[in-house]
Amino acid sequence: MSSSPWRLTKVSADASVSTLMDWGYTVYPINPKAVDRYRDRYRASGVKSDEFDACVLANILRTDRDRFQPILPDSELARELKVLTRDREKLIGDRTRLSNRLTSTLKAYYPAALELFCDVVQPITLSFLSKYPTYQDARRISFGEFKAFLSENRYPNLKRAKEIYQRLQQPHLESEDMLARTKSRLMLAVVSQLRPLIQQIKAYDEEIKKLLDSHPDAHVFRSLPGAGDVLSARFIAEFGDNRDRYQKAENAQAEAGSAPITIQSGKKKYVKFRRACKKPFRATVHEFAFCSITQCAWAREYYDQQVAGGKTHTQAIRSLSNKWMKIIFALWQRHQTYDEEHHLLMKEKHAVAAV
Repeated sequence: MSSSPWRLTKVSADASVSTLMDWGYTVYPINPKAVDRYRDRYRASGVKSDEFDACVLANILRTDRDRFQPILPDSELARELKVLTRDREKLIGDRTRLSNRLTSTLKAYYPAALELFCDVVQPITLSFLSKYPTYQDARRISFGEFKAFLSENRYPNLKRAKEIYQRLQQPHLESEDMLARTKSRLMLAVVSQLRPLIQQIKAYDEEIKKLLDSHPDAHVFRSLPGAGDVLSARFIAEFGDNRDRYQKAENAQAEAGSAPITIQSGKKKYVKFRRACKKPFRATVHEFAFCSITQCAWAREYYDQQVAGGKTHTQAIRSLSNKWMKIIFALWQRHQTYDEEHHLLMKEKHAVAAV
């Protein structure tokens, strides 16, 4: 009802669910689209009210409770990792947005700065831009001053100092003074936002690693090739540590969005992309699958086969992530670490048995 204190907003939904579960209530997540279909069973007119929706929801669980999975609580440590890792991804998004703005601004009046260092948002680049905000400022410095700047900022490859300096002294397209003055002001504003943001992301990484070290499932996900601390923590956050959540690998694959949807009617049959899923879970699995192709030989081979067969990069990564989900689910259920040799041996046995 509209006057009920339990009316949830998008902001308070997670906190309210956690509170209800802490009080001992069982909470069932039901897709709004499913509720809409159930609503049509009772009223064809399309009339809608909060009281009527409450009645529909009660009848859904009364008649079809076995078709819905209740939310199973994770440990407090897993829930804390979930909040931290998801908030970190938002900060990464902010960093990407500011990085794109910085790149666009430099292209407008100072493109030479984009060719000096490998990454526009690394600390050495931001320090250089803060000290030499225009191309005219940078061209006036001597080689000794430039080398001292690199040393002061602990640049790891001082052997490249001369190469970078010569690149800076080469003729570049220069903007008019008015554009340099105005755009350098915007550039410095963006840099002033990026610097503390990068420090905060680093602090998040340290806290996530600290919590990951104390979680009993850390060894499972850290053993995955190319996972690292942050991706391992994201896996724990999305899988959770309640083993009753997924009864089989297909459930986890569907929730992670790696498994496609098959639609069949009569003689027609086609497979399409699964859109309904946990988006952070999908992002975690896809990012790991991409990382694994540089660390795992069979993953690279499978990815290359998919691309050679006509699939796009995204489709190939999605297929690879679906294969990884089967493996990771088995490891998660058994509390086991990943063993490449064991996996390849089992894969060979399955291939022989299938012949």
